[in-house]
Amino acid sequence: MPETSAPPPRPRLASMSMLMARLRALAWVPVAAVVLVVALGQTRIYQLLDALSMDAQAQLVAQTHLFNDALIIDIDDASLRELEPRFGSWPYRRDTYALLVDYLSEMGARAVVIDLVLSDPREGDAQLRKSIARNGNVVLAASALLDAPSGAQTTESLKSLSWQVPSHLASQAWPSAQLPIPGFTQPAPSFARVGMVSAVPDPDGLLRRLTLFHQIDGALLPTLPLAALFPQGAQPTIRLNTSAQIQIGSLTAPIDPEGAIHLQFPRNASTAVPSMPFHRLADAMLGVPGQALDPVLMRGKTIFVGSSAFFSDRVSTPAGELKGLTIIALAHQQLAHDMLMKPLNRYWTALLFLMALVPSILLLLQPTQSLRTTLRQTLAGALAIYASHLLLLYGLRQESSLLQPLLVLALAALLETWRNWHHDKTELDARIHVLMHDDPLTQLPNRLSMQAHLARLIEQARVHSSSLAVLLIDLDHFNTVNDILSHDTGDQMLIKVANRLRHIIGPAALAARLGGDEFCILVPDTDESGVEQLARTILNELAQPHHLAGQELHITASIGISLFPHDGLDAASLLKHADTALFHAKDEGRNTYRRFTAALSQIAMEQLLIENQLRHALAHDGELELHYQPQVDMASKKLVAVEALVRWKHPQHGLLFPDHFIPIAEKSDLILALDAWVLRTACQQMRAWHLAGLTHIEQVAVNLSARQFDQSSLPAFVARVLQDTGLAARHLELEITESLAMKNPQHTIATLNALKGMGVTLAVDDFGTGHSSFSYLKLFPISCVKIDRSFVRDIETDHHDAEICSATIALAHKLGLQTVAEGVETSRQFDILKSQQCGKAQGYLISRAVPASGISHFALADIDL
Repeated sequence: MPETSAPPPRPRLASMSMLMARLRALAWVPVAAVVLVVALGQTRIYQLLDALSMDAQAQLVAQTHLFNDALIIDIDDASLRELEPRFGSWPYRRDTYALLVDYLSEMGARAVVIDLVLSDPREGDAQLRKSIARNGNVVLAASALLDAPSGAQTTESLKSLSWQVPSHLASQAWPSAQLPIPGFTQPAPSFARVGMVSAVPDPDGLLRRLTLFHQIDGALLPTLPLAALFPQGAQPTIRLNTSAQIQIGSLTAPIDPEGAIHLQFPRNASTAVPSMPFHRLADAMLGVPGQALDPVLMRGKTIFVGSSAFFSDRVSTPAGELKGLTIIALAHQQLAHDMLMKPLNRYWTALLFLMALVPSILLLLQPTQSLRTTLRQTLAGALAIYASHLLLLYGLRQESSLLQPLLVLALAALLETWRNWHHDKTELDARIHVLMHDDPLTQLPNRLSMQAHLARLIEQARVHSSSLAVLLIDLDHFNTVNDILSHDTGDQMLIKVANRLRHIIGPAALAARLGGDEFCILVPDTDESGVEQLARTILNELAQPHHLAGQELHITASIGISLFPHDGLDAASLLKHADTALFHAKDEGRNTYRRFTAALSQIAMEQLLIENQLRHALAHDGELELHYQPQVDMASKKLVAVEALVRWKHPQHGLLFPDHFIPIAEKSDLILALDAWVLRTACQQMRAWHLAGLTHIEQVAVNLSARQFDQSSLPAFVARVLQDTGLAARHLELEITESLAMKNPQHTIATLNALKGMGVTLAVDDFGTGHSSFSYLKLFPISCVKIDRSFVRDIETDHHDAEICSATIALAHKLGLQTVAEGVETSRQFDILKSQQCGKAQGYLISRAVPASGISHFALADIDL
C-alpha cells in the first residue's frame, strides 16, 4: 500500500482544545465561589441570615387560611376571673374537665385535645377518668423534662403509651417526661392518647419546626398535633417512604433529616384557627339561659383546650409571638390538610445553584467583559433565582435557600470583576505611570519625573566622576500671549516650544515641563562650554517665529544654568542655583542665559533696587493703583462684584503687573505694607462707589498674601480699616489660596472664624489646584469657592475639566457656598458654567481689569453675554 501522510487536525478538535483551555482558565471562578459559600454556610451568622431570609420570603407568599374543622377553647385571664365564682381558683378541679369532655362529645366533637399536663392526683380524677372512658376521643398532653424528678413516670407506663415506629426514624430525645396520671391513660390504648408538647426552637430562638416523635427512655411518643389525628382505636402503621417523607396511616407528611415537620405560617396565623374563650363555653355547658351554642360549631371538629393565661405559654415564631395552643392547632390542621412546608431538597437546591453559575458559564463564550455587562448578567441571574425561589414557595410549598445561590452569584461576579481587573492591571499601571510622570499638555516629563531623573543622574555622575548640567528655561512675557490671544493660543505655544526642545537636545538629554511656562533640561556628561553652546542654540531656536492663531508670533526665553559638582552636590542645590541664575538672566533683559556663579551679589543689588523703588512707590501716592475686574451674576448677567488687582506705574518700565514686583516684595517686609495699602484703597473705593449710588456692586474682593495671612493681628487690622473707611463688613470679600489655607489648617480656622465673626465674606481662590483636604474644607468658615481658570479654560473640549467644574459647583452647593468661575473667555464657557448653576463669573469675556473710573462707566449698561 502507498505511504500516506497524517491527516491535518480537524477544525472541530481545535475548537474543542480552545474550549478546554478556556475552561481551565475560567473554571476557578465558579468553583471558588461555590467553595467560599459552602465554607460560609458553616458559620452561625450565615445560618441565621439564611433562616431570616427564608422567613421573609415565606411571609411574602403566605396566604390567608381559616381551618374550620378545628376550634380552640382558650382558658384566658378573662375566663379565669369570670368563672372563679363557679369553678373556684386556678387550677380547676378535674370534674370540671370531665364535664367539659362530656359536653363537647355531646356536641359532636371528633376529638378533645387537652393541652394541660394532668400529672398529679386531684379531686375529681374519678369523674374525669369515667368521662374519658365514656367518650373515647380524648388526647392528653405530656411534657418533656431535662432531668428525672422523683415523681417521674415508670418505664412501664412509657412503654404502654409508646408508638411503634421504624428504628431509623430520627426523633427528639429527652431524659424524662411528665405524663398524665396513669388513671387517665391505663389500660392503654383504651383510654386517652398522649402527645408531647415540647417545642424546640431553632438556634435564633424562633419556632419553625415540630419534631413528630419524642424518645424518652427508649419509648417513642408522638407530638400532640399528631396524636390528635388518631384519638381512638388502634395505633396507625408508620413507615418511611423516602428520606424526606413519612407515612402514618393514611397521612403522608414531608419531614427533614431530624424527623421534624416544617410549619407554614399563614398571614393570619394568630386567627387561622377559630377560637372561643372558655367562659363562653362554660356558660353554655352549665346551661346559663340565653348562652346555648349551635352544635354546628363543634360537630366533627377537633377541639383544643388550653390556657393562655400565663406568659410562658407564648412562643416566638417567624409570624410573631403566638399562643402555644395556636401553634399546636396550626400544626394539627397542616398535618390533616397536607399543607406543611417541604424541607430543603437537594435537587431544587442544585437547580438554583446551576442558575447562579450561568453567568460564569457564559464566560466561556466571552472571556472578558465590561463591568456593566457583569452587573447586568448578575442582576438578571439574581432576578431569575429570586423568581424561582418564590415560585417554589408559592406553588409547591418547597423550601429553598435563597441566600446560598445569591451569594454564589455575587461572589462569582466579584471574582470575575477581580479577574478582569487583574487582567488589565499592567496596562492600567502603565497609563497611571504616564499620568503621574508626564505633563498632559506637552507630553514632556513633569516636575516629579524630572526630580527623580535628576537624582539618578547625580548618582551616576558621582560614581563616574563626570559632570551634569541643569538648565531652567522661562518664556519671556508669556502671560501676554495668554492675556491678549487667549489661553488656548498659549497652550499651543507651549506645545510648540516643547517640540522644539525635544528636537534640540536629542535622546541623550531630558526635557521636562515644571509648570506654567517653565521648562527644565538635564544634560549628563557635559562641561561649561558645551552647556553654554546648548543654551545659545535653545535661545536661537525658540526665537524663531511660531505660526499660531493665524499670525506669526515671536517669543524669547531666559535660561539659568547650574553644573554638578561645581554648583551643587544634590538636586535641591542644583535647582536652586539654576533658578537664581534664571532670575539674574531675566533681570538682565531676558532672551539670554546666565550660569550660576559665586559673584551673584549683583543680583542682590538689583533686588535691593527694586525693593527701594517699591518702598518709594508705597510712600508716595500716584505710582501704585488698583484695577478692578468685574464679576457678574450668571443668572441676571448684572455686575454684582469686583476683584481688586494691584498695578505699578513704574517711572522707567511703565505699567507693571504684580508678577514683576510681588515676588521681590514677598522676600521682604514690603509685602505687608503693600497688602495693607491694597486693602485700605479697595475699601475706600467701594465706599465711594456706594456713596455715588452704585449700590448694585455688592462686594470688592481682595487677595491676602501668605505673609499677611500669617499675621495674628490680621483680624484687628481688617476691623480698623473697615471702621476708618466706613465700609460695612459684608461688602468686603477676602480671598486666600487653597494652598495657603492648607499650610496650617488650625491657624486658618482660627483666623477665618475671627474674620467671619466680623461679617467679612471669605473665599478660597484657585480651588482645585492645591492640595486640599475636604475634611478641613468643611471646617473652614468660607462663603465662596473660586474655580481656577485652568479648569475653565478647556471646559468646552475637555470632559474632565467639565466634570471637575460640575463636581466643584455641586460640592459648594452642598456645603452652602457660593461659586465664582475665573478666566471665562467665551460665551460657550459662560453657558456651560451657567447650566451647572455656577453663581458668578469673571474673565475677559466680561472685562479685563480696569481702573476705578472704568467700573463706574461699566456699571451703567447691562452686559451683553
